[in-house]
Amino acid sequence: MEFALAAIPLFLLLLGIVEAGLLFWSWQALQGAAIDAGRCAAIDETSCANVATTPSSTASYAATAAHVRGLSSITSSNVSVTTGATAQALCGNTTATVVSIVMTYRYPMIGFIKLPSNLTASVCFPLPS
Repeated sequence: MEFALAAIPLFLLLLGIVEAGLLFWSWQALQGAAIDAGRCAAIDETSCANVATTPSSTASYAATAAHVRGLSSITSSNVSVTTGATAQALCGNTTATVVSIVMTYRYPMIGFIKLPSNLTASVCFPLPS
């Protein structure tokens, strides 16, 4: 009888820990994809498949990087790539020439307690002069 009373909160706690871990893993995967795309947009090395040529190719590369990390529902429409004065303002009013990448992902929450399910990752990388 005591186990039946204690098991419900124990299992809820266990499921909450698993859900929080999956949420954190998804955010880390999103942040890693944004960092990869930002780095490739900034340095445009040959292994990045010329992502610095247009913002749409950078967004497509970021979506592909997210797919590789297991976030299959991300498309290039979830990625915002900006340069110029807008990017400088997004990156803390820097005077350097930068590229800013912002990615959003709607995490499929399954628990009773609704945690923030819209994840956002943003990165700023300086562009070579």
